[in-house]
Amino acid sequence: MFHCSHCRDSEIHRKLDQVLELLNTNQKKTENLMAALDDKIAELKAAVAEETSVEQSAITLINGIPALIADAVSKAQAAGATPAQLQALTDLQTSIASNATGLQSAVTANTPAAPPAP
Repeated sequence: MFHCSHCRDSEIHRKLDQVLELLNTNQKKTENLMAALDDKIAELKAAVAEETSVEQSAITLINGIPALIADAVSKAQAAGATPAQLQALTDLQTSIASNATGLQSAVTANTPAAPPAP
């Protein structure tokens, strides 16, 4: 039986070229996937930053309402309003402050702790 070493080397080179081509293709796919993942992470970070900003604005607003009511009650009292006339506003101020505290507690309780630094 006759074996052609040149033919055998040629077949090995062909198979090695196929393997290298597959490796290059897989590397390109991996790089594309990583780039897409980086894009999605950037989008998620932006969304979280925006939501955090909105939440902070809402907290500032909610926390500011009782102070506005207290100021209005003080001005009304200075203008001659009686505590009985202002009771509804005082009750509202107390209710809003309580609700704000409950909201802040719920947000804090349901916010996962930051992962430890690597």
